[in-house]
Amino acid sequence: MKRADPRVKLLWVLLCTTGALVFFRPMWMLGLTLFSLGGTLLFGVTLQALGRRLRGFLPLALVILALHILFVRAGNPLVIIRGYPVLYSGGVMRGATTLLRFFVILCSAAVMARENTRRVLTALTKLGISYLFSFMLMIALRFIPSFSTSFSDALIALQLRGVELKKIPFGQKIRLYKDLVLPVVADAVVKSKELAIVMEARGFGALPTRTSYLDVRMTFADWVLTCILFSLGLLSFGFYYLFG
Repeated sequence: MKRADPRVKLLWVLLCTTGALVFFRPMWMLGLTLFSLGGTLLFGVTLQALGRRLRGFLPLALVILALHILFVRAGNPLVIIRGYPVLYSGGVMRGATTLLRFFVILCSAAVMARENTRRVLTALTKLGISYLFSFMLMIALRFIPSFSTSFSDALIALQLRGVELKKIPFGQKIRLYKDLVLPVVADAVVKSKELAIVMEARGFGALPTRTSYLDVRMTFADWVLTCILFSLGLLSFGFYYLFG
């Protein structure tokens, strides 16, 4: 499963992310979450690596849950203070569903982040997708951690200059983060220019067709897994639209 064809992983990711967008009932989202977690472990992502990714999104997840609890007034009141209901069952259920949706998307990202970029490009090309489009897609995904690294380096540079972020008031900290956006974007522009120069120097796009020394082939196990995923996807979405 760890060396499964990238096309199998892309199909799994497609099913997970589509289900995360389509399913709204908590029990369906719980089932999709278990399916995503099982696939993530089978594709070679450890619980420790997944936990490190989840820790980075934990504050955002808690904020989203709090917003749903405070502002969604649906369902039965669960907590009533001085005759005023402050917590509804609908808010808790929607908040939990949103958190599960984030978890599914993070599982999909963890699996694809572990895959070799060249294997993914070759697999997309074999699916009939233009190599230029596939290359741009992979470069865009590569720039996401680049933004995070640049922002982290900018914060470290401020701390080395004696700025104590923990002692800065929240309002000033927000303005500080806003001022860091420009140098981070400028660093990304510089990296993109360097990448363009390297691509041009290596003759990218000089010929209408492109060959690759790396080849990916679907094994018998990959075809079996593909059929299983297709069947599960058709059954799940069919039952959801009929009985969900």
